[in-house]
Amino acid sequence: MTPDLEGAEVLVAVDEYGSIGAAARRLGITQPAASARLRAMEARWGLTLVERSARGSQLTDEGRAVAGWGRAAFERVAALQAGLEALRGRHDRDLRVAASLTVAGYLVPRWLGELRARYQAATPQLMVVNSAAVVDRVREGTADLGFIETPDLPSDLAVRKVGEDALAVVAHPSHAWARRDRPVDRDELAQEPLVLREPGSGTRRTFEAALGASPQVAMEASSTASLVGAVIAGIAPGVVAERAVIAAVQNGDVVPVATIVDARRPLSVVWSRERRLSRTAEALVAIATAGSATMRP
Repeated sequence: MTPDLEGAEVLVAVDEYGSIGAAARRLGITQPAASARLRAMEARWGLTLVERSARGSQLTDEGRAVAGWGRAAFERVAALQAGLEALRGRHDRDLRVAASLTVAGYLVPRWLGELRARYQAATPQLMVVNSAAVVDRVREGTADLGFIETPDLPSDLAVRKVGEDALAVVAHPSHAWARRDRPVDRDELAQEPLVLREPGSGTRRTFEAALGASPQVAMEASSTASLVGAVIAGIAPGVVAERAVIAAVQNGDVVPVATIVDARRPLSVVWSRERRLSRTAEALVAIATAGSATMRP
C-alpha cells in the first residue's frame, strides 16, 4: 500500500503546532476535515497515532515515529520539487536556435526581441547556417528549434510553416538583362552563368526547383552580403532573397530582373518530435507563426 500523504501531512502539523485545530488552520482546511484524515489513516493501518482527550490531542509513540518519517519524506519531496523547478527554469532559459541566412538576418532578431520582452530571463543562442545544416543540428540535438527556407521539408521532424518568401534575380545596371523590356525565360536563366548560394542552402534549392534544371554557376557565395557584392561588382546576375536586396535596389547598385520563374518558398520552423519543447521554445514558435502575415518585404 502507498502511504497516506494527506493523513501524514496532518500528523506532522499536529506534532509541530500542538493540536488538530492549529494543524488544520496551518494547512488551510477545517478541523473536521483534519480529524477525518487522521482517522482514515489510523483505520487503514490499524494504528492509534493520536490520543484525543478533553485537554487536547497528543501523538502516541507510534504517531511520533510516523510523524518523523513523514517529515523526512516531505523534506525529500520539497527537494525534488525544487530540483525539478530549477531544471525547468534552466530548460526554459536556455534556447538554442539555428536559422538559415535570410531568416536569421531579417526575421529571427525581431522574434527573439519579442521573446525577451515576454521572458526576460531567456538566454537564446542563435546559430546561423544554411538550411541543410539547420536540419542536421535539430536532428543531432544541438539546436532546439530550426528555421529554414527551403521547399525540401524533413519528414522525420515536426514542421510548421511560419511564412513565405520569394527570390529575386538581380543584375548590375550595365548588364543586358537590366535593360530588358520582357521577362527572362527559363532557357535563358539556365544558360546564363549566375552568382548563387552554395549547395545545401534554401535559396539554391528553391531556385533549382523553380528552374527545373541545374543552373550555370559563375560564382558560389556562402553569405548574402558576398553574393550581392559579387553582383554589384559586375561578376554576373545573382539569385537572392527579395528582402535581402531591397537596399541595393533602392540605391541603384543592382536592378531587379523580371523572369517567368515563380521562385517562392515556404519559411518553416522545425523541431524534434522526440524532445519536449520548453515554454520559451513554444513561445518563439507562436511568435514566428503570428508574425507570418507581415513577413513580406
